[in-house]
This record gives sequence, structure tokens and C-alpha cells, in this order.
Amino acid sequence: MSTPARQPVRALTMLALLALSGAALADTDCARQDRSAWMPESQFREQMKRQGVQITKFRITPGNCYEIYGFDANGRKLEIYYDPVDARPVEEVASSHLASPRHP
Repeated sequence: MSTPARQPVRALTMLALLALSGAALADTDCARQDRSAWMPESQFREQMKRQGVQITKFRITPGNCYEIYGFDANGRKLEIYYDPVDARPVEEVASSHLASPRHP
């Protein structure tokens, strides 16, 4: 059972955790245009391939971004959000220098 003095601390801790969890769930917003204005996924993938990017995972986020996971031409691991209209990078979430994945 909590003592009365610990209750405000516990309540503040819970409020802080709720605020942080909301920020963690926030997604990057990209396109406001109708999907008919978006670059087709196949064209986007081809453009990335020409730049030397190997996509291992592709998804459309709730914020209407193209999000990719993969490796750049130098073997760095990538997680980047792109505007689906013009394929402009919007936010780089993670990248690190790793060896390129082995090809079968």
C-alpha cells in the first residue's frame, strides 16, 4: 500500500510515462496530396535501386510516408521516411555503418 506522500510522485511518474508514450507513437507526416499524385511504388523502388539502395522492407506509414529499411550503396543500414510524391527524404530514423548483407 502507498503512503500519502508517495502518491503525488507516483501520479507524476504516470503522467510523464503517458506523455512519452504518446511522443513515441507519433509518426512522421509526409504527403498531404491525394494518392493519385504519389510516385508509384515500383518507380520509387527503381529510383532507390539506381541510387544503390537495397530495400529490405518497404511500407506506407500512417503519416502517409514511404518508409524503407535497407542498406545504402556504402553498406550503411538505413531507416528513412520519404515523401511519396517526389521521393524527397523527410526523416532519417537510423543509419549505421554495417557490412552489406550477404547475397545468396
